[in-house]
Amino acid sequence: MKTIGMIGGLSWHSSLQMYEYINNCIAKELGEFNCAEMVLVNVNLQDIFVTRKDEQEQVLLEAARKLDRAGCDFYIICSNTMHRHAPFLDAHVKTPLLHIADATADAILARGIERVGLMGTRITMEEDFYRGKLKKRGLSVLIPEEDDRAFIDKVLYEETGLGIVKEESASRFYAIAEKLSACGAQGIILGCTEIGMLMQQEHTEIPLFDTTIIHGETAAKLAMEE
Repeated sequence: MKTIGMIGGLSWHSSLQMYEYINNCIAKELGEFNCAEMVLVNVNLQDIFVTRKDEQEQVLLEAARKLDRAGCDFYIICSNTMHRHAPFLDAHVKTPLLHIADATADAILARGIERVGLMGTRITMEEDFYRGKLKKRGLSVLIPEEDDRAFIDKVLYEETGLGIVKEESASRFYAIAEKLSACGAQGIILGCTEIGMLMQQEHTEIPLFDTTIIHGETAAKLAMEE
């Protein structure tokens, strides 16, 4: 089995879910007492929040180099937003990164969907590092209107990032997904690893693509490949 590297703590709440998804997938596939071979480097999210973009890169680079030295076969970043630094990390670390947007695109295309809505932090929704990867795979990407983007961003940083889940916030997230669906989105990307704390497939008929689940299961399957 390949060794998975994880850069976690972004936040630790979603990283905990990622850890569970990976190990549940491997246990289900291989049975008995099997679980992942894994190295976790948990960074301090506070350090990320209070630093500039170039300083964020250095925090993540230090974490990625630890995984490199540990001999991981590949690694994941337990955050959609921090994939904005993926090109920088690729240029400085030998261990390959399993990009969350690539895994998500594979899952969407496998469902025959071409037009998706993207919900995440303002950075993820508005910058090109994430949407650009999806578009290169042939996907059309819709994002919420300005007021909704501001609301989503606020909830992710002030609530779910701290482990807080409010019913009223979840209700509005579903309403935003409905708006995107009405504009032609055939499915919705839960493009922050914490949105799964607010939205689950059983509560809506709109196809949801939970990136935490997708990334975790993709990492597990890659680890088990010959």
